[in-house]
Amino acid sequence: MPGAPMSSGWNPLDWLAHYLTTKLYDDLSSTRFFLTICFGICSLLVPYHVQDIPFLHSIFYSLAEDRRVWRIFIFSLPGRYYCAGTMVSLFIDVIYGLGSGIIHLLIGILSTLATLHIFGPTDLAVALTFVFNMTYLLVGYYCMNYGTYDINWTMSYCILCLRLIGLSWDYRDGSLPVERLSAYQKSAAFKELPNTLEMISFCFMPTACFAGPQFTWRHYHSFINQTLRPQIVLKYRTPMQKYLLNPKLHRTLSRLSAGIACLAFYVLSLSYCPMEYMLTQEFLSKRSFFYRVGYMCFYSNFLIMRYLAIWLIGEGACVFLGLGCTGRIRVDYYGGSRGSDSNKNETQDVATMGPLSDGVGESRFRKAAVLSSSSTGGFRRFEEFEDPEEVEAAVREGRATVTEAQHTRCANISIVRFESATNTDLLVSSFNINTNKWMLEYLYKRLRRFGSKAISQALTLTFLAVWHGFYSGYYVNFFLEFVTIYAEKQFLAIVHHSIYADFLYGTLAGKIITTITGKLHILFTLSSPLVAFSMLRASLWIPDILFSTTEILMIFNIQVFNSVYWIGFVYLLWPLAAPLVKKVFPPKPQMEVLKSDS
Repeated sequence: MPGAPMSSGWNPLDWLAHYLTTKLYDDLSSTRFFLTICFGICSLLVPYHVQDIPFLHSIFYSLAEDRRVWRIFIFSLPGRYYCAGTMVSLFIDVIYGLGSGIIHLLIGILSTLATLHIFGPTDLAVALTFVFNMTYLLVGYYCMNYGTYDINWTMSYCILCLRLIGLSWDYRDGSLPVERLSAYQKSAAFKELPNTLEMISFCFMPTACFAGPQFTWRHYHSFINQTLRPQIVLKYRTPMQKYLLNPKLHRTLSRLSAGIACLAFYVLSLSYCPMEYMLTQEFLSKRSFFYRVGYMCFYSNFLIMRYLAIWLIGEGACVFLGLGCTGRIRVDYYGGSRGSDSNKNETQDVATMGPLSDGVGESRFRKAAVLSSSSTGGFRRFEEFEDPEEVEAAVREGRATVTEAQHTRCANISIVRFESATNTDLLVSSFNINTNKWMLEYLYKRLRRFGSKAISQALTLTFLAVWHGFYSGYYVNFFLEFVTIYAEKQFLAIVHHSIYADFLYGTLAGKIITTITGKLHILFTLSSPLVAFSMLRASLWIPDILFSTTEILMIFNIQVFNSVYWIGFVYLLWPLAAPLVKKVFPPKPQMEVLKSDS
């Protein structure tokens, strides 16, 4: 059973997990999960210092004649630093974190690889991969369901499930004519399947197999082949660019420091704003309604810190190893002789688009969830320049400088945009970015062929809920997300075309009003979905009559949503409120609307 006590003396890692659990008042499973991620990150850094020990370096060098094979096996570390990372990462990290559960991951990996080999790049292979992996995951959820957060092999398998399904789609896209592919599909499609060793390396990347981020096989393949980061950057950068103006170093340190800060905030919140307090009679009966709503708002924001910490630290590790590189550069010529010509045909970075950008109308925010230089300013791949040889010659001769885009490929959260979000569009687009991107490219857009954006959006959110598990809290969370996004988009559309739009969005006073009200709305919006997401089981937050007496007694006979009168579900009343809102915000004259739209 997850979280069950283990013998504290059987190895030092479990002793450390027990010690931290006691000190932080956390559960053992969560502590072991976090330590697993940290061990994976640290173990991958060991081989970077192997060359400093001549005796060990000579042993490792003699172990492999095929450097590329060993490089794959140790998860893409530089070619001459071989098996140390593998041994430490796989046997201490993955097996420590999953135990015998690693067998389930191997079954999924090998079954998917066999399916793709047998059926080839076909729709049938994609369907079989999808059905098998989702069925295996859901059966795992059912068997491992203990009524609490289940930190076991199913957590890693849910990450693996998306990676394998995406792999099958990309393999199938590689067999289609190029003109039928979108820009993303062209960048992700491939024609040749990875071998078993490459496949295991792709799926067991320690910095990404426990909590993401997601990345494509083609991206990972260019990483292990040392073609991801442009060689023009590595060959001609100055010491200043290497040590002080290095975007890889900056991103690594910023993600690590931000992750540690989020972790500290979350640990502090366990003492000052615990979930268990909402399950007490004092909270339910003695506190005022506004206090309960406010407590839920603060609790939900502290709860998010747990996910931010994991994502930020994991992203920092991926960036440090090189996986965060976008492969894009900008070349600036001295004197501007070719400045405009060198940056033509700029491609837009869609790495951070969310899955729901078309809920009511085309989103103006989703394409810039991560504020980085990779989406503006003429950044593109080296091979996309009109004359790559001339560009390299100009850089080599000192006639031009090359600037590397920020390493945002593994970004899973935009902290600034998330914390400053004043509407759900900004909020969703800046949170869980890689998973949202996966849902956008592999589910939402492919469902759009049925002709209904609303249906595609609903099915995408339903899949997200099922992918998380069977607990009803997940479904309430994504249902409220769907309803809230729909109602807010309708409301903002009315306001934007009202006679008050110029004041609200064109004056300082109006911007202050909309910013404050928008931020308060976001704090309120997060409360009910995340409380349901956190408590998981419906019997914690809906009426007693729907559940047996035994189950109610097991979970303290407490319903949090009843205590706030289901205030988070107020968005369901939007169809009734819409006519009143239209009267409060009357539309502009038709001619003014046409001018503002143009």
